[in-house]
Amino acid sequence: MKNCFIYIFSVVVLFYSCGSFKAEQRTSALTFPELGSIIKKKGMLWYGTSEQVGIPLWSEPMTVNIRQLPFNPDSYNTYAKYMSSAGKINSIAYNDSLPYKPKYLRLELVDKIRLTRALNSEPNEAVLSYLANDADYKIVTRMDFTVPETVMPTFELADNVVLIQDKFNKVQLVLIANGKEELVNFNEIQIFDFEYSSFCWGEDRYHRKRIENIVSDGSKCPKGTFVKPSKVKADKSYLKF
Repeated sequence: MKNCFIYIFSVVVLFYSCGSFKAEQRTSALTFPELGSIIKKKGMLWYGTSEQVGIPLWSEPMTVNIRQLPFNPDSYNTYAKYMSSAGKINSIAYNDSLPYKPKYLRLELVDKIRLTRALNSEPNEAVLSYLANDADYKIVTRMDFTVPETVMPTFELADNVVLIQDKFNKVQLVLIANGKEELVNFNEIQIFDFEYSSFCWGEDRYHRKRIENIVSDGSKCPKGTFVKPSKVKADKSYLKF
């Protein structure tokens, strides 16, 4: 009887946990982290989700690559699925058999060297220490979004695009065209997909953990660096002297 009770209790707990995780997964699917933000990848059984946990500090603008891409069946399905789940009106019509394809925009952080340098800098010392505790921390390096057709030329004509932080550390997009700057807040665009990258860990000459590289999630780190910070054997015996 006791064993039966334990079994039933375990099943109830598992069912409740799965239900809670599914609800969390649905919420996560309707909200997107900011470009350049830190997220924590979470997974259990066959479910997976992520949540934004913070934004690193950087003193200089981050170069962003922007591309206009035509929708294909896969990207449009991702967009349509998000709009439906979020209860939003899908104003973009798509027919794969027609020659004209509606377009969306892709933003991508391309200067991984500058981004790595910023993460290892003194202002982000606490962030770096936080990231070194878990390999599930990732950084958002790409996002796909749509804008109204009337706004699309503003992005198309931009000579340069950079990512900045305001005095409140809020991330903003700056479009530069003919020497003029235009600020774009992320709440002004319709994000429907994003991609994150992993950190490759090593150590400095004082055996302190540091980020050596940033690679696409699932890619291998360069020789001598590791996706898991715990694999870096940091010998801090020098601190005793």
